[in-house]
Amino acid sequence: MGGTRPHRLARLAVSATVALAVLAAAAPLLAGHAIASTGITITPGACTGGGIDFCFNPESATAIVGSPVSWTNQSGVAHTATSCTASACPGAPASTGGNTFSVGIGASSGSTASFTFTSPGTYQYYCVIHGYSLMHGTITVAAAPTSASASPASKAPASAAPAPVTGGAPGPLGAVLLLSGCAVVILAAAVRRR
Repeated sequence: MGGTRPHRLARLAVSATVALAVLAAAAPLLAGHAIASTGITITPGACTGGGIDFCFNPESATAIVGSPVSWTNQSGVAHTATSCTASACPGAPASTGGNTFSVGIGASSGSTASFTFTSPGTYQYYCVIHGYSLMHGTITVAAAPTSASASPASKAPASAAPAPVTGGAPGPLGAVLLLSGCAVVILAAAVRRR
């Protein structure tokens, strides 16, 4: 089953070459791309509005097309993050992007929900449960930078704090990590056969 020593060494060399080729092919995926999520926390107290006193923190956030926006609940009460309409958010500026969204965020502390924008623009959103006048926010979504036009400082969106990322496609970094893991498994199997 194992073959002669030269055959095992040849298989190991082929496996190593394949693993390195996979990593080399995946490396350009990282060039010019920062995969970062935008984190928004739902907090009780210390909000600028009156009444129930729950808020999205930060109230105004930024994101990049293709990078998830995650809401993490720290209030102990269920919420939503839902794109505004003229009737639901009277007096709010109109959203300029092409996405509509509505995610439910569970009541348990630490519950998360996320949405990945596919269109740049400014999005007004609110909590359906508590209403626009008591609980709203804005997300400005920029187009994904290209490797030729992006500077390192402009790649990652500003964010209040890292947030858990749930759902969505893995993106370039996830693909590289997945491919790297496959390469390690191939190499480990080849070495173990020696």
